[in-house]
Amino acid sequence: MALFVAYLLVTSAIAASVCPGFVVPAPGDVVRHFGPTGRWSGHWGIDVSAAPGAPVRAIGPGRVTFVGRVVSNRTVTVDHGGAVVTSYSYLGSTSVSRGTVVGRGSPVGTAALHDGRDSFHLSVRIAGTYVDPIRLRRCAGDVSPG
Repeated sequence: MALFVAYLLVTSAIAASVCPGFVVPAPGDVVRHFGPTGRWSGHWGIDVSAAPGAPVRAIGPGRVTFVGRVVSNRTVTVDHGGAVVTSYSYLGSTSVSRGTVVGRGSPVGTAALHDGRDSFHLSVRIAGTYVDPIRLRRCAGDVSPG
């Protein structure tokens, strides 16, 4: 229990320190929430409604570390420094390559259709641990329902 409390304090402190300056990758309601259920099962991010072809933007400045497919889903991963890494999946197209330096709000790709929904997937890792991206969406000023 003490280890879990320490984890929460560390990730909350890191999230608070990186929060300023982040933007929402694309407007839209959360259509599937963060819900990990095991070591690799469950849902390790959020799905956000977005029309196919709508731009999906980096939440903050960083360097693209991965562009490719993960379980058949087109994905872009950005290392924002300071232990924060974001991934954007279910993309219809990508507009960056590995090594590209992106700015806050730079397009990384476009939304597509996944599981019958117009959406994209956003995951956030802080110090190597997945956290609920809704925290960073809220600190970026997003108050959309979902």
